[in-house]
Amino acid sequence: MNRESILQRYAEGERDFCDLSLPRIDLSRTMLRGAAFVESDLTHARLKRSDFSQISLNSAILEAADLEGVNLSRSDLSMADLRHVNLSYGILNLASLIGADLEAAYLVMTQLLTCDLTGANLTHGTLLGASCMGAKFVGSNLTDANFSRSYLYDADFREACLRGTGFQGALYNHQTRFPVDYDLTQSGAYLIAPGVDLSKTLLSGMYLATVQLTGANLTEADLQRSDLASAHLQGANLTGANLTGANLRGADLTGALCDRTCFTDANLTGATLPDGRIQH
Repeated sequence: MNRESILQRYAEGERDFCDLSLPRIDLSRTMLRGAAFVESDLTHARLKRSDFSQISLNSAILEAADLEGVNLSRSDLSMADLRHVNLSYGILNLASLIGADLEAAYLVMTQLLTCDLTGANLTHGTLLGASCMGAKFVGSNLTDANFSRSYLYDADFREACLRGTGFQGALYNHQTRFPVDYDLTQSGAYLIAPGVDLSKTLLSGMYLATVQLTGANLTEADLQRSDLASAHLQGANLTGANLTGANLRGADLTGALCDRTCFTDANLTGATLPDGRIQH
């Protein structure tokens, strides 16, 4: 079966494409929402920028497939073989990847909001800048995985194997759950919460909209081009911080210390300034 026959059958109402042999098939930029490819062989397939939302791929073989920019939101990929797959810039919000094998997979800037990766294998996986808010990694193997500069708010890593896992520059909150014996002080991740010490940290280009950093110490922090729209920065210490090109639209800086703070090209529209004035 080739691309044309699958698209034709889908257009005619067919949704069952299970247990098919489709290695190296090119289904890029297609819309197959709600279809089922359970246990199908999609090794080395090209599915770039396709709409595969609400699709069933459980136990499918997608080893080394190219899924860059694919939409797999609310899809079932439980127990799927996703070794060496490219899921960078993909959307997997609310997807199930329970028990999936993602060894050496690329998930750069991938959206994994409330995604269930319970028991998944992400050994040597690359999740740079991934949005993992609310994601479940309970019991997952994350050995040597790279979560640098990712967003881990409300994520659950309980019972996960974090041997050699990289969290440099990742952001987490008090609701993020780690294994009880995990030493966060050595992780390189940053806690985002009121009153935290983020002095001299590298947060350039990070998405920090609506964050609660009231009273935080951001002395000499690098926040260039960061998105701080509607952020709560009341009473924060921004002495010497670099906010060049940052988006502070609607942010609250009431009482913030801004001595030697660089606001060059920053967007302060609607922001509450340290003296309580609204920037127009």
